Amino acid sequence: MVNNLNQLKQIADLIAAQFGPATEVVVHDFTGELDHTIVYIVNGHVTGRTIGDAPTQSFLQYMNVNHQRKAMEKVRHVSHLPDGRIIRSSTANFFDEDGTLNSSLCINQDISDLVALESAVKGLSDVGYFETNILTNYNEFDVQPSSIHGMMDNIITEGLATIGTPPDKMNKEAKIKLLRFLDERGVFLIQKSGQKVCELLGISKFTLYNYLEEARGKEK
Repeated sequence: MVNNLNQLKQIADLIAAQFGPATEVVVHDFTGELDHTIVYIVNGHVTGRTIGDAPTQSFLQYMNVNHQRKAMEKVRHVSHLPDGRIIRSSTANFFDEDGTLNSSLCINQDISDLVALESAVKGLSDVGYFETNILTNYNEFDVQPSSIHGMMDNIITEGLATIGTPPDKMNKEAKIKLLRFLDERGVFLIQKSGQKVCELLGISKFTLYNYLEEARGKEK
């Protein structure tokens, strides 16, 4: 695993050197705690992240399926930062022999200037090479809070807003719906998340496990 990470760091340096300071390259190590997965980052100023930061919410959701092997999640995915800059991202994931996710290499390129350039010379090309043809559908770039527990709080808040019912007014069906929402986004991979959700919903751990089984067993 150490050799693998060292190789990924070399690749990260190579990619950053090739494409310049507008391209951020991130190496994640998922063999330890989820609070601190970023072990190497080049040009972190692009998204403002540093070594020791947690993965994004979308990656947490990706990891939720028992860490099992899945296809590459992102290739030339376009999103935008809160300040309006446009980011094009690609992610490669790496697995142990048993299919467990152990690391990833993520590329986040600020293409704002390229998009502006393409707009300026639009009449010179029949094809929008820099993805302006899909910019009407881009999502906000998934920049995580300062800690993974802050991310968990954000997901819980989003879940409560989706359900539309205060926790003390929820019936069993609403609680199961909320648990399904949180489970799909990987909340229960976070340490002590179960305790927090039990306190929020006023249920025991035994009830939480039973409700989770129902949530996972029902069709979504």
